[in-house]
Parts: sequence; structure tokens; C-alpha cells
Amino acid sequence: MKFNNKIINIEKTADILGVSTTTIRNWIRHKYLTPIGNNKNILFLIHDVNILKNKIESGEIERLDKRANKRNSNKIFLPREYLENNYSVTQLVKITNFILAHSIKIDHSIFLLALNLFLKENFIYTHDVEKLLKFKINDYKNLFVLNIFKEFFDKLDNFSFKKTYSEILKFEIPQQTDVLGLIYQSLKSEGDKARGGSYYTPKNIVDEIVNEYVQPNHKILDPCCGTGQFLLCASKKVNNPLNIYGFDIDPIAVFISKLNLIFKYRSLDFNPNIFLRNSLLDTSSPSDFDLIITNPPWGLHFEENQLDILKKDYPQIKSFESFSYSLIKSIELLKENGILSFILPESILNIKVHRDIRNYILNSSIIKIVKLGNCFTNVFTNTFRIDIKKQKPINHKINIISTSSYSIRQDRFITNPDFIFDIEIDDFTQRTIEKVFNRPHITLENNADWALGIVTGDNKKYITSTKQDGYEAIFKGKDIKKYFIPPAESYIKFEPKIFQQVAPVEKYRAKEKLIYKFISSKLTFAYDDKGRLTLNSANILIPKIEGYPIKIILALFNSSLYQFIYKKKFNTIKVLRGNLEQLPLPILTDSEKKKIIALVDKVLRKDVGYEVVDDFVMKLFRIAEKERRSILKIV
Repeated sequence: MKFNNKIINIEKTADILGVSTTTIRNWIRHKYLTPIGNNKNILFLIHDVNILKNKIESGEIERLDKRANKRNSNKIFLPREYLENNYSVTQLVKITNFILAHSIKIDHSIFLLALNLFLKENFIYTHDVEKLLKFKINDYKNLFVLNIFKEFFDKLDNFSFKKTYSEILKFEIPQQTDVLGLIYQSLKSEGDKARGGSYYTPKNIVDEIVNEYVQPNHKILDPCCGTGQFLLCASKKVNNPLNIYGFDIDPIAVFISKLNLIFKYRSLDFNPNIFLRNSLLDTSSPSDFDLIITNPPWGLHFEENQLDILKKDYPQIKSFESFSYSLIKSIELLKENGILSFILPESILNIKVHRDIRNYILNSSIIKIVKLGNCFTNVFTNTFRIDIKKQKPINHKINIISTSSYSIRQDRFITNPDFIFDIEIDDFTQRTIEKVFNRPHITLENNADWALGIVTGDNKKYITSTKQDGYEAIFKGKDIKKYFIPPAESYIKFEPKIFQQVAPVEKYRAKEKLIYKFISSKLTFAYDDKGRLTLNSANILIPKIEGYPIKIILALFNSSLYQFIYKKKFNTIKVLRGNLEQLPLPILTDSEKKKIIALVDKVLRKDVGYEVVDDFVMKLFRIAEKERRSILKIV
């Protein structure tokens, strides 16, 4: 077989593997893919990409397979957060099942359902479909309605009226805001939604944003409007429909959005300002909006020529993430003192790759950040809402809505590493953290060896639950407890050359090391002086600080105080090296060192519980009893 040495860029690689460029960068860090050369642009041999693709498709790399498969999934589901009543469910399921059972094209289905709805609401004056499709003005309420239907119809592929089509015109359509949009979402596959980043926003979130900001005379834009959720809600307050603008790249969504506004302002004759347009690449958009509200696409794939334009226009964005470009573009389209409100994934708050957009945001005033949790059907990402005012921040405070409500100073983010938005830190938390960080300290940055656990490539093949000749214990992240590694439940024959990824052997066999859970919202570190092996869900830390014993770091990182700091500063579901490297290791007296080590040894011998060490760490930093009680409630 001839070796294919064609070189492709990161965008083409993401397209071949069906994931985002952010995911590709993550796979590079975990060495699933290795770029070639040292060029500024990330390039790969297509040979290597195809090998990885085959491994994913064969199930050899199960975790990556799940991520890629979501973008290729044909699964459909009803977005229940978008429903207004239970009656709608029965009717909507009946309609979608009929369309799917008869393999009717989605665009044909939406066109017919729109005719059905507008006939029943007297926007169209004849039930004779042949007459309707001749698009004579006498059959339509006005020229605007006629043109919207005709423009969409002209782009339909191979439309010819069939018996099954007449059935769609007879369906009873539920009384539901944006019912066409809901049906459209129900017909689209999960893969289509994932590739386009198009998940519609729950109604209660839309209502809250609109109620807070929309004024009757406002000029409003949703640059990724979909079928017009935000715009429909805004129409309840905006007097003039021509002050409502929407852009989208999906022609079906644009069609529905136009009809929604026509339907909403039914007493007026007008042409909705809804356009089939890529808001990121279009240069003709007005830039005088009072309010921009949207749920932008996340992880959207760009064509190579599109990305070239975006790189040129917005060189400060290194992540190439679609929601980052959307944020910058939207701020540009606001008038001075205009406001935007975006729904975004929580990763933007603290993940290093998004430091670029955080830095940009800090040039404006953040009004509010609201944690929303997991609010989208079949999307397992926590989200938040950020409201930004286009004005320079001066002594500015941000309202934070999380488990409680409080305000924090925006300028604090500027001094954080990578401009992290550590929104969980209120005034009490800030004072507590300062007690720890203000004490003279060092950190693990450039002062430790790190290693991932073993990636076998096929755990079922290489891992057993019973010990056999030549096999030794191996530990997973779920096995690791505070301070301790329990008796083994898994065994492996350690042959590094046959595994997919293995750290240098000496790191596993180190005289002393710490093993910690990688997938976890909590710090859980165990002490190992027996050269144990770990799988990649349990990572390895080997401190290299002269005169700073490893057991002291074990005590600090397992303490409630450090768990509190870690949760508040980083709030991730992975224990990341970059975050651990920021935690302070206080300069200690010899007597303090001896005391901590003695207590840790007692814990390891099981003479005392680790709460004894916890108590000493609290006293070490002079944490008052009231503060301590608050910390323990949170962790």
C-alpha cells in the first residue's frame, strides 16, 4: 500500500474526524494526534488522520468514538424545554412521526405545515393548492406573505404535490409559540444540530433576558436567530417590527422566523428584517443596535476560506471558536452603551484556550453573569448567561447569580492568570483565599514531573480482574481515595511497547509519588511509595522542590481548605495540571513541616483520620471558626 503523505490543516482534520478544532487541540495534548513540523499553523499527515479515524470507527478508542459519533448521529428528539403544554406533545409526535414514516423531506414538510398554519389563520384565502402555488396576490393576505412563501418554494428541490402532502395540510397544529420551529427542531437529527451548533434556548431563559432589557423603541438583533425565539419574545415589547433584525445561515430557519414575525404583527403589512446571512462574515450589517441577544453556535465548523477571513479580521482569537467570533462581531454591531446577552458554555469562564475572548470582553463592562447549569436537551454541557454593556469599565462591579447572588469587581479578572473569570469567588471567599495566597509561597510550576496514566488502547484486552502470572496491580481514577490506594481490583501485564500511550517507566516506578483522580470536581490525592501503575484516569505528580517533602503537598491538596480554593477558582470536572500549578505551597518552618509529616504518617498508618490534618491546615492559615464552618458547608 502506498503511503499517503498529503498534508492537511487542523480545520480539514476536524472535518474528516467530525469534531471541532478545539477537540483536535485537546487530542494533540493527549497525543492521539501529532502535528508535523514546528510551523505556526497546525498541520497533519492525512495518513495519520485516517489511522485515527479508523481507530475511532472500529471502537478501539471508545471515548473519542462517542464524541465523534454525536456529530454523525441520526437520532432525533423533541426539545421538551421548548414546549408550552402537554397537549402539544401528542400532536407534535403525531406530525413528526407521519413525516418520518413517509420520508418526506424536511423543507417540503415545513413549507406544507406553514401553508396549513397560514390557511387556518386566514393569511391565505384558498385551500386549492394548485392555485396557491401559482402565487397570485388575490390568494394571499398581502404581497409580503406571498413573497416569503414564493422565495422559499422556488428553492425547494423536486417539489410535486402528492397525496401524503395533502395529509400534512389537514393536521391540527398545536397552539404553541413558534410551533414550526419546534417541529423543525424535532425533525433535525442530533448530528445536524451538533455540526451546526444549533440547540434552541429554553423559553424561561429567553423571557428573562427580554424582560430585563427590551424597550419599546429598541433596535434589536439576533445574529444567529434560528426560527426567531428571541425575536418573537422581543416582539411583545417592541412597537415597530422593522426594528427587529435576525440573521441565520439556515434557509428553513429564516423562512420560519419571517413567518413568525408576520404572524405576531398580524395587523401590519411589512417585510421582516430577517436575512439569510452569515453574521460573522457579512460586512453590510448595520452597527447601531441597542440590544443583541442570542444563543450563538458552539464548536461550529468553518470552511477553510471562511476561517482565513476570520483569522485576518480577528487575529486576537487563537481558539478559532465560533462563539468567540460571535461575541466580538456582536460587540462591534452594538451602538455605544448598547447591551448584548449571550448563552455560552461554562468552559469559556476558566479554560486556558479561551483566554483570548476573556481578554477581549474585559474591554467592556460585564453587567451580569448567570449560571444556568445543563439547560439543553441531550447536551451535557453546563452553561451560563453573560450580559455585556459596550462601554469602558470604570470601578465596575458584576452581578453574579449562582447558588446565591452577590457582586464582584470586574478588574479582579484582569490580574487573574489567563484572565480567568472566577465568578464563584464572593467577598468572603476572596478574603479567605487571600489569607492563603498572601503567605509567602512557591508553586509546582516548573517544580514537578507530571505523567498521565497508561492508555492501553483496549482495556478489555489487557486488563483482568484476577491476578495472573506476570501481571501486577493497576489502578483507575475511581480507585483513588484521599491518602490511600485501596487493594487492587485490576491487573495488567506491563509491556509498555504494546500500549497506545505510556509515560516514561521511571515515573511510574518513582520512589515516592502522588496519584490523583483526573476526572473529578474534587482534589483526591493518594501517596504511593511502591511504584504502582495507573490507567489514564489516574495521573501522577512527582514534586521536585528541595526541602519540601511530598507528604506536605499531599496534606495540603487533600485538605478542605485547598478543595475550597480549587472549587472556587477553577470549578472544573477535571483536575488539570495548569490549575494545580497555581496552588500556593506555603514556606514553612521546620517545626511546621515536622508536625504535618507526623500527622500524615499517622493517617497513612490509619492511627487517625485525615480530619486531623485538615484541622492543622486550617490553623496554619489562621482560618477562623466561622470561616471554617462556611468552607466545610461548600466542600
